[in-house]
Amino acid sequence: MRKPLSVSKRQEDTDVPLYDVSEVSYLIELSIGTPGQSVKVAVDTGSSELWVDPVCQTSQSLSEVEECIANGIYDPSQSDTSEDLNSTNTIPYGIGVVEIEYVSDNIAFPNSTINLTDVQFGVATASRQLNEGIMGLSFGGNTPEAVLRYNNIVDELYLQNATQSRAFSVALGSSDSDNDSVVIFGGIDTSKYAGPLRTLPILGPQNGETIYRYWVQLNSIGTTVDGSSHTYDNSSVPVVLDTGSTFCSLPRAVVNGMMEDLGGQINHQGQVLVDCSLVNNEGAFDFDFGNITISIPYSQFVLQANSEVCVLGAIPDDQIALLGDSFLRSAYVVFDQNNMEVAMAPYANCGQSEQRIPDGGVSGVKGRR
Repeated sequence: MRKPLSVSKRQEDTDVPLYDVSEVSYLIELSIGTPGQSVKVAVDTGSSELWVDPVCQTSQSLSEVEECIANGIYDPSQSDTSEDLNSTNTIPYGIGVVEIEYVSDNIAFPNSTINLTDVQFGVATASRQLNEGIMGLSFGGNTPEAVLRYNNIVDELYLQNATQSRAFSVALGSSDSDNDSVVIFGGIDTSKYAGPLRTLPILGPQNGETIYRYWVQLNSIGTTVDGSSHTYDNSSVPVVLDTGSTFCSLPRAVVNGMMEDLGGQINHQGQVLVDCSLVNNEGAFDFDFGNITISIPYSQFVLQANSEVCVLGAIPDDQIALLGDSFLRSAYVVFDQNNMEVAMAPYANCGQSEQRIPDGGVSGVKGRR
């Protein structure tokens, strides 16, 4: 049930496999401490901090407890290079919360030459509804209104010369593929997308916040079926690109329009239940960003909840709009903090062809397909 979102070091970039857990999260393997202790954590572009060791017994099911335990445990007392930083924090998420104690230690990415020293991160002392640690890849200590007062993993990769920029690319791969998910720190893979990369400026803080996230402007969402298209009302909104969310959170009017088009119905959890036969439908949802449109086939936007029930990859939310994995599996995305931009192209899988992210960004760099 896991697919590698990978890490391996090239001359000028670092690609790392991800492990997809039941279409819920994508995990990356780390080796922490001396000697190294293997731990898998979820890759999350919607948050900024790295922490490990969730309290597995608070997971919501036996299978989640088992998955949590299988992800590994880091024990700072068993590392010769760990240091207790005598500081604590509480981190709330959309679902779940964790209390952590900060430590610093060495972190390596297995099957690569990346070996970071004295990296600050959290070790959980209590957690609820979280069955895996998290590696936040959003902004660290390098913005005017920094969410953190220390350097996070993206900062450390750059400051310790593992990458030449605070930038990375993500290909989650399609929902029907088992092993093509990858994150590349400091680089891109031109075999993982079609056409040229198009850049979007990262917007400043939104929704009354003062911190930076990967906000970009979405112009519209529409659908195309049998050559006929229409656009949904209220679909021009700023959105956060968030690998840590399974679903897209979109304005209620948009989700209601999707539900009407697909003949779905909403359940008590806010999920839209749809007919599983839609995975064979040739229709698509079109996400228009102005200079790039990402079209997501119904087959990729309808998720199998169990053997009989399918759900739409979007839930209604009028407070915040974000694009989660149900969108990101159909896109190749470059997150570039140095140039304060996100680049995007339709996802493709045509092998492997990696290169360093240029100093001036990746605008116009063409995919091999």
